[in-house]
Amino acid sequence: MIRAKSRPTNFSNVLRRWPCMVLCLCLAVSGRAADPVSRQLSGPEGGPDVTCTVYEPQELATGKPGLVVHLYGSGGSHEQGHYNVGRAPYDEFRCLLAERGYWLVVPDLGPRHWMNEAAINKVDAVINAMIDKEGVDADRVHLFGTSMGAGSSLIHAMRRPRKVRSVVAIFPMTDFARWLEEQPRYREPVEEAHGISPEPRQQALGRISPIHNIAAFRGTPLFLLHGTQDSVVDPDHSRRFVKALRDKEYAVVYHEVEGETHRDEIARPYQRELADFLTKSAP
Repeated sequence: MIRAKSRPTNFSNVLRRWPCMVLCLCLAVSGRAADPVSRQLSGPEGGPDVTCTVYEPQELATGKPGLVVHLYGSGGSHEQGHYNVGRAPYDEFRCLLAERGYWLVVPDLGPRHWMNEAAINKVDAVINAMIDKEGVDADRVHLFGTSMGAGSSLIHAMRRPRKVRSVVAIFPMTDFARWLEEQPRYREPVEEAHGISPEPRQQALGRISPIHNIAAFRGTPLFLLHGTQDSVVDPDHSRRFVKALRDKEYAVVYHEVEGETHRDEIARPYQRELADFLTKSAP
């Protein structure tokens, strides 16, 4: 178990972020967009475009750029302030992705999609559009999800084996039948998103639960992060899932942070490790 690092003083925090601040300034001065922009990317065939917030990377001297698709928490959207990875605990992470030639894209999938079939098709379309229009390397595509987005990133990887290279899931729910018993206020939006009715409920929830579909994660490296005091998603969701993955000898990194709750701040000490995991897992 890894314990949360103590919060640095304000001056130390400035020093720690200085390389990232310099990088972002250099991006702006050189004409490379340091700030996110809103773009329309081609949606599923026959469907409307998908509105996305897009962070452009630095231009690479050689090779193709990579892509990280971010999936936000329940109630979120692609708009600034409404998705997790755009907040302060991820400032260094975003800069590192840009420095290493990775696009960061936040597609608007709706506030409570829970990675239903429509959302899966939209994520597929966004990935394909970035490969076609921006020359993204199809072998360097990754998912990064938080809360609803974490559970959703695992569902997407489960339903589309080998579509993405790796997945980061921050406090994910991995057993939906159990989680909806623990958090009944989410039952209606989850079951509505997936068209689940009372009769086949357990079987239907099992089909979208990563814990019951472990074999789908063979060959997809995972990084999970969870706090011991998370009252929204019990850390046992990650513990049981990680154990099942390790029993199969599948690739997984897991950090459980002592005393941390269900908030973005959990990621602050791990930003460089998260960036390394995503950008160095390409073949």
